[in-house]
Amino acid sequence: MRVVYLFFALIIGINTVYGQNRSDQEALQIANDVLSKMTLSEKALLLHGDHIFSFPGIKRLGIPVFYPIDGPCSVRPELSDGGRYIHVGDTVDCATAFPTLSALSATWDADLAFQFGNAISNEFRARGKDMYLGPGVNIVRTPLCGRNFEYMGEDPFLTSSISTPIIQGVQQNNVAACIKHFALNNQELDRFAVNVTASERALHEIYFPAFETAVKKGGALSLMGGYNKFNGDWCCESEFLLNKTLKQDWGFKGVVISDWGAIHSMTKAMKAGCDLESNFSREYLNIQKAVNEGTLPVSLVDEKVRRVLWMYAKLRMIGPDAEKRVKGELRTEKHKLLARKIAEESIVLLKNQGHILPLDKNKISKLLIVGKVADSRLTIDINAKAVNDLLGGGSGEAKPLYEITPLEGIRHYLSASSQVEYIANPENYKDADFVKKVKNVDAVLVFTGNTHEQEHEGEDRKDILLPKGQDEMVRAILAIRPRAVIINQSGAPVAMPWEKKAKAIVQNWFNGQENGNALARVIFGEVNPSGKLSCTFPKQLSDVACHSLDAYKSKSENYIEDILVGYRWFDKQGINPLFAFGHGLSYAKFKFGKIKITQLAEGDSIKVVVPVTNQSNRTGTEVVQLYISEISPSVLRPNQELKGFQRIQLAAHETKEVALNLSTRDFSYWSEIEHGWKYNSGNYEIRVGASSRDIRVSKEITLKENFNLLQANELK
Repeated sequence: MRVVYLFFALIIGINTVYGQNRSDQEALQIANDVLSKMTLSEKALLLHGDHIFSFPGIKRLGIPVFYPIDGPCSVRPELSDGGRYIHVGDTVDCATAFPTLSALSATWDADLAFQFGNAISNEFRARGKDMYLGPGVNIVRTPLCGRNFEYMGEDPFLTSSISTPIIQGVQQNNVAACIKHFALNNQELDRFAVNVTASERALHEIYFPAFETAVKKGGALSLMGGYNKFNGDWCCESEFLLNKTLKQDWGFKGVVISDWGAIHSMTKAMKAGCDLESNFSREYLNIQKAVNEGTLPVSLVDEKVRRVLWMYAKLRMIGPDAEKRVKGELRTEKHKLLARKIAEESIVLLKNQGHILPLDKNKISKLLIVGKVADSRLTIDINAKAVNDLLGGGSGEAKPLYEITPLEGIRHYLSASSQVEYIANPENYKDADFVKKVKNVDAVLVFTGNTHEQEHEGEDRKDILLPKGQDEMVRAILAIRPRAVIINQSGAPVAMPWEKKAKAIVQNWFNGQENGNALARVIFGEVNPSGKLSCTFPKQLSDVACHSLDAYKSKSENYIEDILVGYRWFDKQGINPLFAFGHGLSYAKFKFGKIKITQLAEGDSIKVVVPVTNQSNRTGTEVVQLYISEISPSVLRPNQELKGFQRIQLAAHETKEVALNLSTRDFSYWSEIEHGWKYNSGNYEIRVGASSRDIRVSKEITLKENFNLLQANELK
């Protein structure tokens, strides 16, 4: 995409005093000054948590207590050290519940990602927090992963393009972003023990890019190590991951923090590159002992403390002008509207035969809604006397002042003009009364999908099948009412064995407190759907690479599918997905014109221009996607790889040009012989379309060894 962050630059320009992070050099000077005054016991104390979500301060040196807390979609409610909610039944710790990151990634909107990061960190500051434990940038390798709703899909380019502006937005408000979980933490199954091995290519082409981009372009101040092992070492104790890759190769200046309980030997972790132990313990006493015994150099302790103090200085926690630190705002009207906008743009219109959608509210006097998902909550109810730990999904817990379910949103949208009947669990689909209800209404909406009971931290799903009874419900209703609209709500792909019989299918996500309002506005056409899938939806689990190859294990796992993850595998194997990566329809219709490709003056990039026309009578937004395919590769290459995209809004019958720049890196692969990126001259195909399986125009180009464009031939 080569997103031009003009929007970000504007925001940064406005926010020159309040919220501006100090320069690296100024922060280093402050850190060194404080470090020079610290005793060994104070240094050791600073490197460990003292409560579940806090690190001790040192009053005599003006170092305040440091408070990290989860995201990823809200400021997590306050917990005791025992993991219990402190404020059950009151609103003290309520915060805006934004859509989860799998929803945000479905917008393919970098500007919106920045706004999200900026808004959520504003709420973090209002709650007195200093670190956003997110975003999660682990690649969706299996649709079963219980935390896929926290991640941003299967493609490293898309994940990088959405996570980087989130980080930049978060850190505008003196809050540290903590990207997680480094690395290869792609499942919850046996996450505390599984040992993962993967090829050098897979690391650099699939699993590392989002982390690398977060460091080099996002400027992330922190990174969290994973629970799992990599090549036999715990991730938080891996010299290769932390010291070599992260700090040496990528030049990471920030703080490496462990996941809670992920360190098994603090001394080994420190030597490998970990800086902070997140969970509270008395391990700091062992650090002092190790230094005194000569097994741990004090210079290494100083290096860790210096990084921590540098981060504190960047956040204006220490040093002069601390009063200029952002104070933050909580649960504002602006944040509520942003939560709704993200939800609206994330919703994916999967299928719409016969233009069933949008529904015309003026023609609906009776509406039937079926399925308990329509009225299921995804956030913590402030009125509940006891809270189900699974309700918020673990680290994804949110506690807003309110949550609008789809049923509530649709009823509110239709107001008193229509009669809305709701059946949560039809007991007998052949019952004459039920059949009559399905037939004698103006429209039927059938809700399927998951809640956090199925998708949550700490456990993977057993399958991608919908919960018991939902497939039977859909089939029965479609037999009676073929034009019924199916609305699926989930944070990750699910199977839809009835897809061919359904004419209209909508993918909704875990869309926060404005979920129902956003969905209603899309269903009834006030908002034109523009979401695109950030994950392939498979027809069956065995179509997914790691499951097809029996490479999804609980103890020791070898990523033998290598670089062929997600759509890369489906393309290479010729497997037809249920719905392809990048897929998403619109109420508008778009036409792509011929590709124009030129060499930029600098000589290190080429420019691809495609005109796009809205052929409909209504305004709409399309996501123009660019894929690169090497025609005769010398090594294994995916059939195509996403290397650019841009959202474009077009008024009725309007035409705009989309321009995307490509560099040498976009055409390169990771060479395990040269241990670096390798670009091959030769013939490539530039493909542009509306999804990975909906390529509208393409052009073959020939590139020389010096990346000069030799020729470009029209293909389609």
